[in-house]
Amino acid sequence: MPKSYVAFKWAVYALATLFLFAVQSLVLNHIRVLGVTPFLYPILPAVAAMYEGSRKGPVFALVLGLVCDLLLYGPFEGFFTIAFVITALLASRIAENLLSPGFFSGLFISFGALLLTSGLRVFIQICTGGAHVRLMAWTALAESVLSLPAAVLVLPLYRAIHRRCAVDY
Repeated sequence: MPKSYVAFKWAVYALATLFLFAVQSLVLNHIRVLGVTPFLYPILPAVAAMYEGSRKGPVFALVLGLVCDLLLYGPFEGFFTIAFVITALLASRIAENLLSPGFFSGLFISFGALLLTSGLRVFIQICTGGAHVRLMAWTALAESVLSLPAAVLVLPLYRAIHRRCAVDY
């Protein structure tokens, strides 16, 4: 297949991701349940890696992590890049070896990605002397549960891109 098909596929992924960034910014950031806001970003590299595999998924996660590190506040510079690449590696391995890519496995992988990212934030706060570990852990769990319904938007969108722009290269 020509390289233009590959470029087209990743351009469509970029546009879909830009749309999901807008959903986070314009809709999800205004939802608060018990002081917690849904956080869509960790779902994106996990679902992309589930569909694209262990070679292309982590590259997408790397780029997405760099963008999030530039736009969002994290515990340290480079946090989202590290967290998203680890998430993508784990998600692609789970999809390749344990679960076939699909809706329910996507929900499982998305929840794992949310827990991993939140758990890493809690772990970093513990290591840097952060107090109130129980409160932070509860907030991380609540954020993960509250964010999971957003996967219902991400899964069909990325699945459609993966299927319609299928390129073997």
